[in-house]
Amino acid sequence: MLMKSFLSKNWRLLSILTLSAFIRFGGLSWCLPYIPHPDEWNMASAITRLDWKEKLNPHFFAYGQFPLYLAYFSSLIYNLIPWIKIQRIDIPEAIFFLRFWSSLAGIGTVYLVYLISQELNFSRNQKWPLLAALLAAFTPGLIQISHFGTTEAFLSLFLLFLIYLSFKIQKTLQPKYFFLSGIVLGLSLGTKISALTFAVPIIIPLIACLKKILIKDKEKLSKLLGLSVKFILLLLVATLTTAISSPHLILSFSQTKSTLFYETRVATGQVLVFYTRQFLKTTPILFQAEKTFPFALGWPIFILGTGGIVLSLIEIVKNFKNRSKNFTFYILHFTFWSYFFSQAFLFCKWTRFAAPLFPFFAVWSTIFLSKASSLLKDRKLIRISLVLIVICSVLPGIIFSSVYFSPDIRFTASEWIFKNIPEKSKIIYDTGNVIDLPLVPPSLKGKADLPVYSTVSFDFYNLDENKELFPKLLNYLESSDYIIVPSRRIFGNHLRLPEQFPKTTKYYSLLFSGKLGFTQIKEFAPFTSQVFGDENAEETFSVFDHPTIRIFQKEVKLESKQYEKLFSLPI
Repeated sequence: MLMKSFLSKNWRLLSILTLSAFIRFGGLSWCLPYIPHPDEWNMASAITRLDWKEKLNPHFFAYGQFPLYLAYFSSLIYNLIPWIKIQRIDIPEAIFFLRFWSSLAGIGTVYLVYLISQELNFSRNQKWPLLAALLAAFTPGLIQISHFGTTEAFLSLFLLFLIYLSFKIQKTLQPKYFFLSGIVLGLSLGTKISALTFAVPIIIPLIACLKKILIKDKEKLSKLLGLSVKFILLLLVATLTTAISSPHLILSFSQTKSTLFYETRVATGQVLVFYTRQFLKTTPILFQAEKTFPFALGWPIFILGTGGIVLSLIEIVKNFKNRSKNFTFYILHFTFWSYFFSQAFLFCKWTRFAAPLFPFFAVWSTIFLSKASSLLKDRKLIRISLVLIVICSVLPGIIFSSVYFSPDIRFTASEWIFKNIPEKSKIIYDTGNVIDLPLVPPSLKGKADLPVYSTVSFDFYNLDENKELFPKLLNYLESSDYIIVPSRRIFGNHLRLPEQFPKTTKYYSLLFSGKLGFTQIKEFAPFTSQVFGDENAEETFSVFDHPTIRIFQKEVKLESKQYEKLFSLPI
């Protein structure tokens, strides 16, 4: 009876969570056994190096050890099953468990969006928290990070969990909430040390409580002592959890410090590397508003969410004197903006840096819709409008999820290459894409009669800096039959910077205009890129899991001297 009552009351939420699980666990093995995401590769490699004799040292310190240990121990437990004969964890198995836990964290994120929306109490109608959860379930960026075996899904979950716990602390100073906050903050730091900013939602209610004690409470000393003890408990638990979940932050402190120092210099632009060139001459905030949020959220959620931010800020200003009425909004806004501004002005503006902010937009969107619907009196019009808006809002997520429910675009392209490009053809392709084309897709695995090609992975990143590369490129162009552009990774970043990279810019301009004598004969564009044009998003949003691939065939034979002349002429 108890279970029946629970299901009858929560069937809508359970349906959303089930749908969320289907979307996130579906296609979990995308592109395997190949690993096109460099962070996934690095983390999986670190897991395979874990050994008790070396105190589980991963020899990888860009992130904490918590996700690595979670995948590693999951694999050990899995391999205890009698009919499982894997003796030692390998790369594909490590990738699978990393993605499994990311997907589970993604489902937890959807649930926490629901709980946080309930706590906001912007409407007594329970449909709004359910709507927030539904929007989070279909947010493209959240779907994507749940399919990456990296840290972003964990960080998004932990930040929301800390916000939820801060709501509880704001209502009641029970020790259990401080204890849980310490655990979650410790796991956050054990995942990525930059999660120090996640302390903000916990600090806000503590400051408010401290202010209340100092101003209103008569028994100041005893109350201050009690609050201090609980805060110390939080710090001790957070420190202990961090040490347990990521012990080599301390045990390998010199390596950790060196790595973190290097990564910080890369993120701030002090060290320029080839994979950060897309951020040259970009404007903070404008870049995210143009290249990150519209694609990672979908335009409807981005627009609705922005409207929700504005309306909730207006609400805070209107009720400024009665702060207790909107204190949950204070926590939400302080957390959102403190994290946003800690990342927005960095030189590197990767989508993953903004990932913990994506769930907020599901909440902001629901706030906007609840406020807007309260202004309308026609209930039928409200229902019709909401249905249409919700359909438009979830559609980008539905379309984006096709990336993982369809064969990987690199497999599709490779099958076409093997079928249509003659054996022994000479092919040039761009370097820097982690895995190179053509690759042998699972559908062709074991076939002995696949064509063999003469391929050159050319370093266009250093074409302007390395004087030895240009003569080689001219020779390769003369002798090659085909050119493959595996993604927009190089041309998308260099064509806008002709003064800084003249030769690279000239190469792609000549190639795309047909003046090199090569004609595009095939383009493989994922459905989501065809619909939303997300090839123009921040590079890492598309190149890892759904790049657009272009294949060019030589139509006009030229000699190296003729190519050299083309490079010297204005386009």
